[in-house]
Formats: sequence, structure tokens, C-alpha cells
Amino acid sequence: MTRRAQESPRPGRSAFKRTKVSVTERIISLTIVGLLAAIGAAVWIAGRNFDPGLYSLRDGALKSTEAPVAETPVAPVASPDSSGGYEEAVVPSAAKSPPIEIPGTTPMGDTEFYSADNLYEKIDGRAPAYLEFGFQQLRSRSFAGTADKGSYVDVYEYRMDSPVNAFGIFAMERDPEGKPLDFAPDGYSGEMGYFFRQGNCYVQVIASDQNPATLDLAKSIAGQLAKSIPADDAGLGARRNLPAQGMVPGSVAYTQDNAQGQAFLKDVFQANYDFEGKKITFFLMVTTPEAAAKAWESYLAFSGRYGGKAVALPDFSGAKIFQATNFGKSKIIYQRGGELGGVIDTQDPVAARAFLDNVLEHKLR
Repeated sequence: MTRRAQESPRPGRSAFKRTKVSVTERIISLTIVGLLAAIGAAVWIAGRNFDPGLYSLRDGALKSTEAPVAETPVAPVASPDSSGGYEEAVVPSAAKSPPIEIPGTTPMGDTEFYSADNLYEKIDGRAPAYLEFGFQQLRSRSFAGTADKGSYVDVYEYRMDSPVNAFGIFAMERDPEGKPLDFAPDGYSGEMGYFFRQGNCYVQVIASDQNPATLDLAKSIAGQLAKSIPADDAGLGARRNLPAQGMVPGSVAYTQDNAQGQAFLKDVFQANYDFEGKKITFFLMVTTPEAAAKAWESYLAFSGRYGGKAVALPDFSGAKIFQATNFGKSKIIYQRGGELGGVIDTQDPVAARAFLDNVLEHKLR
């Protein structure tokens, strides 16, 4: 092997070897190092001399906040009156609504107010259901218990736009195992508190525990609240016309639109009954005679479709009646004046007809 071959570089290595740094490169390097040293010294000096003026509060910047905040006017909402028409009702804004005050109790904090815009912050996940029933405002406050140090009672007062919508959300959330209240017709007690509808408000009074003293406090608060809220049943005519005799406690339900999947059934009340040993589901809608008659005709036509069988029966006690069978279940529907109602989803049409005859003859009160 020749000497030239021995001195050749290994693969991947450069044969060039630098042995001298130019004067120009040395000057540039020293200049950069000097600049870095100067910058560091400047930062160090600035850090030693703190200027409080840089962080002082400028009072002039707050002048714009000294003016009083203008209150946003609240638009009136329409609510049905007892005659079937509509009257204007003004819902108070959060700024005007008073705090929840309960004599003889100790509040644990201020009253909280929530509107339709931020209700989700308090009851995330359930807010859409309340909004569908015309929610206007929530007042909420906690009160200290009288027994255990950690016990308390939470109050939630949901104000809706009408008594019928307040009943709707109350009925939707009702506990079927609840026990009736003696101070609120539309109310019940559960394991942890008291729940009722009064006027256009749905109220929940919830105890932190099942200590008898805590539950007694919750009942006292609920009773006082029920007395403080005006009794208003506007729009609840159909519910008042539901027979009370044989009604299964806590079974009353309300559907605002598209009851039973039918667009012509609106503001419908429904309840379950024990009738002569049979289970009966009865519904009722109250509207104008013209609207009720039109809905009856639409219901009859629909019930005869999709393989169903619908037959108009002779009038009884001033009511038009038809009976239909769909998907193995029967219904018997009547219309009289502004009332449209009947028995649905029954497998015993004979019992259903007997129940309806009793309703039409006012034998069930």
C-alpha cells in the first residue's frame, strides 16, 4: 500500500484540517461577547432600581365605572287567564327581585339569582327542560340547620311564565313515591325534602340529611314559602276538571305540545285511575268548542290509519264519541263543548267505556 493511500481520510470524514483563525473572526467574536455582557449588566441595574409608578393604580381609569348601571327593562310575558284569554304579567328582573327571607332561620349566604341565560351554571344538564316550560328566573339560598353543625336546607324557587308551565315542570320531575302535602295541593314530600307548585313558581326545599330536625326545618321553610306565593291556577282548567275519585296519587302529568304525538293535542293533562279493579289512563284538553271539534275529527281520522280501526259511536250525554283500536290497544275519545278527552292505551274497552260514561255523567268527582 502506498503512502498516499495510507493518508487518505476514512469514509465520512473530511480531509480538511483548520489550523488558523483569522483576525476578523476574532474581532467579531469578541464584539458579540461584549454586547452580551453589556445587556446582562443593563438588566441587572434595572432590576435593582424598582419604579413603583409602573404598577400604581390610575384612578382616572375607573371614572367610567362610577355611573349607576342602567337596568335592562323586562318585557311582559303573556299568560293565560281563567277565561281562556291572555293577560300580561311582568316577571321581575334579578336586580328587582327580593332575597329569600325566612323568619326564624339563619341564611348561610346571599340569595343567588339566575336567568335563562345562565341557569345552566346552577343546574347543568337539566336547564333545557326548564327553558321549554317558560323559565324566567331562579332564586336560590341555603339556610343553616338547627341540629348538626354541617346540616343545612337548600331552597330553589323557579319562576315560570305561567302557572300551567310551573305545573308542567313540577309534574315532569314529580317523584311517584312522594306523599301529598297538607299546605300545597300541587306538592309532595320525599325522602330529602318538599316540592310543590304554587302560582307560577315551582319550589324545591331540600334537606342536607335525613335528621328529623333538618327535615322539620325544611318543612317549616316550605310551608312559609307556600303562604308567601300568590295562589294562581290560570290555565289549569283542564287539570281542575280531571276526576279526583280513584286518581292514583302523583300520577297527574302535563304535556304542552304534541301530546300522544299529535300536533292538535296541546296543553293536555293526564292521570291514572283505579276503576273497579281496572287500571285506566284518562286525558283531558280544554280549549274553544271549535278547536275541540276540529281536534276530535283529526283524532278520528288518524286513528283509522295504519291498519287501525276507528268507529264513531252514538252521542252520549251531549258528547261525540268514537272508539278505536291500534296496535292491540284501544281508546275511546269524546268531545263536548271545549273539552276533548278520553281513555287511552287500554286492553279493556268495556271498562274504558264505563269509566267514560261515569265522567260524562259527573258520577266521578
